[in-house]
Amino acid sequence: MQNATIPGLATGSVLGPGAVVSGRFEIEGLSTMLGSIVVYTAKDQKTQRAVALWAVPPKMIRPDVVNATRSAVKIASTINHKDLVVPFGSSTDPQGTLFVATEPLGSTTVADLIDKKNKEGHVHGLAAAYQLLAHAINGLTAAHVQIAHGGICPTLLRVDAQGHVKLAGLGMISPLVAAGAVPPQFIAPEIRRGGSPTPSSDVYAPGAMHYMLCTGKLPDPTVPAKSLVESLLTTFDIIIENCLAENPDDRFETVTEMKGALASLVAPSMVPPPQAEGLDVPIEFDVEIDVSAAVAAAPPKRLSLPPPSHALHAATPAIPPPAAHAIGARTSMVEPIPVPTDISRSSNSNVDLKGLLDEATANDAPRWMFVRGGLDHGPLSARELIQAIVRNEVTEDDVVFNMDSGERKKLTAWPQYREFAEQARDKRRKDQHTREVKSAIAEDSVSTAAKGAVAVALIAVLALIGLVYYKTLGPGRSFERRQHDLEDALAHGQLHLQEGGLQVLDTTPPPTAAHHGGGGHGGGGGFAGSYESAMSQPIDFNFAGGSGPGGGTLNDHEISAPLNANLSRFGSCATAEMARGGSVRAVQMRIAVGGTGSPIGVTTVSGSGAFKNCVGGVVRSLRWRAFGGPRIGFAWGFSLQ
Repeated sequence: MQNATIPGLATGSVLGPGAVVSGRFEIEGLSTMLGSIVVYTAKDQKTQRAVALWAVPPKMIRPDVVNATRSAVKIASTINHKDLVVPFGSSTDPQGTLFVATEPLGSTTVADLIDKKNKEGHVHGLAAAYQLLAHAINGLTAAHVQIAHGGICPTLLRVDAQGHVKLAGLGMISPLVAAGAVPPQFIAPEIRRGGSPTPSSDVYAPGAMHYMLCTGKLPDPTVPAKSLVESLLTTFDIIIENCLAENPDDRFETVTEMKGALASLVAPSMVPPPQAEGLDVPIEFDVEIDVSAAVAAAPPKRLSLPPPSHALHAATPAIPPPAAHAIGARTSMVEPIPVPTDISRSSNSNVDLKGLLDEATANDAPRWMFVRGGLDHGPLSARELIQAIVRNEVTEDDVVFNMDSGERKKLTAWPQYREFAEQARDKRRKDQHTREVKSAIAEDSVSTAAKGAVAVALIAVLALIGLVYYKTLGPGRSFERRQHDLEDALAHGQLHLQEGGLQVLDTTPPPTAAHHGGGGHGGGGGFAGSYESAMSQPIDFNFAGGSGPGGGTLNDHEISAPLNANLSRFGSCATAEMARGGSVRAVQMRIAVGGTGSPIGVTTVSGSGAFKNCVGGVVRSLRWRAFGGPRIGFAWGFSLQ
């Protein structure tokens, strides 16, 4: 293709060999087409290195989504991993074409390998499928510390001349989906419904690809793989069912856990090269072997800066900004009471267990007895009876009687205990399902590493038990009650929340950092942390980038409107700080907003670490109008009197 004339993407333009993009990248030829995205081979005239230059047609995605994609690409460019096709930077031309420069793409795709097997009437074996995907999963594990992919599919898994499989397209979910480059069977349901990519979304696609590699068929969650290929293990179906679950909460929590479960089926450290593996039909392509077993401990559950606000093709629903994820749980020094867990997934998720507990234990006294195994147990206080319920010492079918009134009936017939009994029953059922899955995996010789992944999940459950105890029976109860009282006083005007003045601090950008190459964290990029760090970063449009889609700058009303509209949320942070004994007489913040309208840094001058985190979380969720300048800095505050 070196001498071919290559049609450009902007109306009336032509990109052929010798054409230069952004004053830097010289076109050499056509690499591939990914839907309506053209990928050129090119040379970086500055570094003389070979690159792949992705060209996204103008008007395929809205200007604000172009900006969001460029921000996501900038985040992805900081993830240097050998199993990822790392992006270097992005630019737009005057016609509106979005260009993204990445490492060169391998000439062969996993889709090519699947097609070849299908034409021969064969499929890949378990070990071969694992080897094709293991490295990409390693890359995803590294990426998930900062960003999720969301658009993984066989055409984006590229095999280079050395047989290394690398995942491409990180940070480009919106253009990839809008261009039709990712088949819908590989897009997680929550993304198809308009959600943002998450690590759980990235469990879905590798599961779908394992299904396709081992069966030769497009993934279908309703058709077990074993029904198509009899030699597949039952455990394989259990793992794939988990990956393709409709609800993200029902999938493996991380791609590392998924990889561990699959690794246990093929014992990767003992698998010989694919050409001699003897499992079904081997891979007839030199593919680098991943000999690492699954890591028992899952990586941190941090979800920093997934691609923001992807608005897709007109026929595709917009992907809203990601919701905040609260991770971790506090536990008490007191021995925790195993209150039923997984409440958020229960059909009764809106039930106020704390309120029920308060009601049941009012005027508490040892007046309750229950019958189990033909024996009377008690007397117990209401609190002790609830503890027995959640320990499964008394279940919904057991008779409970009140010694004061003499009334006897089944546990679930007592309204004050029904919800606790149902929650405990739901937990027993889920525990039983977990045991069945573990048993099935054990029957197929699951490795110790995979069992470690299950242990991580169990630890998470124990942490949730501790959290529920802390919130309902432990020290957190008094803290929440005090905060509730303060919020009630605020609602009734006994406390007054007042918005402070606004002062614009900085509208002048520092010198451009285009000479630094593809790094940088300023401008319309992701959240940089403090106000000071955001404003000290050079404005880097990567290479020849443009300004935001808006015009002018923000006036005082436009700056303060989102803050004033969320004053009640800042008030919740303030009442929580007061409940902890802190002072919020006058709170001052310094905030930096990028040209895309997203906050890029915030510093809260006073208060505890928890208060600053709370205020920062509110600021991070706000959005301003996109404007022409690279960023703006201002001070704003509030007080509670």
